[in-house]
Amino acid sequence: MNQKGLKLFNLPNLITSFNFLCGVLAIILAFFGRIEVSALCLIVAMIFDFFDGFAARKLGISSPIGKDLDSLADLVSFGLAPGILMFVTIELRLYGNLGASFLKYHDFQFNDYQDWLSLSALSIPFFSLFRLAKFNNDSRQTDRFIGVPTPTNTIFFLFFPLLYWQIGINSTTPMEPSYPWVLDPLVMAITSLLFPVLLISELPLLSLKIKNFNVRSNIYQYLLLGISLITILVFQIYALPIIVILYVILSIIEHKSKKHHEI
Repeated sequence: MNQKGLKLFNLPNLITSFNFLCGVLAIILAFFGRIEVSALCLIVAMIFDFFDGFAARKLGISSPIGKDLDSLADLVSFGLAPGILMFVTIELRLYGNLGASFLKYHDFQFNDYQDWLSLSALSIPFFSLFRLAKFNNDSRQTDRFIGVPTPTNTIFFLFFPLLYWQIGINSTTPMEPSYPWVLDPLVMAITSLLFPVLLISELPLLSLKIKNFNVRSNIYQYLLLGISLITILVFQIYALPIIVILYVILSIIEHKSKKHHEI
């Protein structure tokens, strides 16, 4: 490998490093119970993740190190960090504070099945690890994704801590607020176990990279963007899982339409 390919501190790599640092900060904040700021860090990480590739394409910079850095940063920001954020959210729903969680793990007091539920969030970094390894070695994923991308998976899981936080700050009574069924610890645990399987699925999904502004060639991307904006305005935090599910549905429709035209 030539020395040019080993250059570390070019602009795209530095942007990637900010993605990584946002993920690290999100983990720290989650363990201190600041789940809303942790979620914000992951949103900022997604912005850096978009712009590192954008900068690399505009500057004509491509290297194996850049590719490796991108995957390492994504594993932290969109694998480990959302997993820990879900872990903390489930713990908060179970006990109301992280002090009780600390004592549970310190004294290893697992007396009920509910005490184990938060560990289901380990499924998120587990499948993210294999997703990123698969992506780096799958030549089919140059112009589309096979399986749900890790940032998309993160958007889906940000819904739970943000909804928990929103209900908490809107509560005006000293009593524990009433939470919807989606924030039931068992529901969150089952979702954390099952949804990340889509990361390594063979589901063909739209690439969100718009190479030109031609409406005809990017009709599904524009459709997703337009509906997503409307959904956010109407449903706010509830829009997050809706957008991800909409993305999967539009991708399936686009894939079937493309196959139909090829016949």
